[in-house]
Amino acid sequence: MLSGATITKFKASLRGELVGPGDQSYDAARKVYNAMIDRRPQLSARCADVADVITAVNFGREHKLLVAVRGGGHNAGGLGVCDDGLQCSQVGGYIG
Repeated sequence: MLSGATITKFKASLRGELVGPGDQSYDAARKVYNAMIDRRPQLSARCADVADVITAVNFGREHKLLVAVRGGGHNAGGLGVCDDGLQCSQVGGYIG
């Protein structure tokens, strides 16, 4: 389990936003093309640029979180989101 201080520090290191289950935009951030996929990541990094993606992936590795990266296009299997891990996506859409 991540501490509040750890999450706050991670959030401050991003140019984009960090969304968690208590945030109003959480459901929109975790939504994928296939509406049958209903996964709930612990955190969703809405990355503003490549530096944010690198920061997020390194954070996930450091804290032993499953990391799902949402790239361009649709994935019917819902691999761009995970349960209890860290989802990385571009602000306003997909990392492309």
